[in-house]
Amino acid sequence: MKRAGNAVEWPREMKTKRKKTVLFDIDGTLLDTGGKGREAFIRGLERATGVRDELAYVSFAGNTDRNVLDQVMAARGLRLAEQDVRRTFAMIAEELRELLGAHPAREIQGASAFLARLAEEGAALGLVTGNIRECADLKLKSAGLDRFFGFGGFGDIHAERTKIARSALAAAKEAGAAVEGGWVCLVGDTPFDVAAGKDLGIPVIGVATGKYGEETLRESGATITVANYSDIDWLLEMMEAGFK
Repeated sequence: MKRAGNAVEWPREMKTKRKKTVLFDIDGTLLDTGGKGREAFIRGLERATGVRDELAYVSFAGNTDRNVLDQVMAARGLRLAEQDVRRTFAMIAEELRELLGAHPAREIQGASAFLARLAEEGAALGLVTGNIRECADLKLKSAGLDRFFGFGGFGDIHAERTKIARSALAAAKEAGAAVEGGWVCLVGDTPFDVAAGKDLGIPVIGVATGKYGEETLRESGATITVANYSDIDWLLEMMEAGFK
């Protein structure tokens, strides 16, 4: 694959019958929790540390759970031991389970239809998310989307989304997905998702279903951008044609 600017040139032998591996962000890309993720973080953090912090200085869009926790501890002049990080994450997940039990996440319109079409075509579907694994599972199950995914990279270990993306690619290989001899792309709603895809050297579909508009996603380097999932046929055609 060659890249010229935002254009992607595919080798001739890859222009037919490519085995797709498609990596997805979660929040803003597939579903919307209505702020439940932030609230769960605030509550879990309060339980773990005894301090209520509204996290007004933290942006969650495109962020990672590990990085948010690092930001909070840096603001307090503290550094948590790994066992305390795990304990805090467990409390956050418990809070999220309770919140989503009362108010389930909302699927981004058209997301499940897009996932179903990709699955029907035999694509391997994975995750590149800043959520810790347990929170990712809770959100996907709440929106009825967990059945589509078998592997991914999560925010438990890495604070940087680019490293999470690399771990997702490694997980895809371990799961037997066609990566090296196949074709991979990433779908996300923030410039951070775009940066992660560019770091891997793969095409990125920027979906303006979250905080950022198409123009911002294009300027960030997304290969193509769409306002939503309303035209799945066109999206699949673009993917099959190598985004040309």
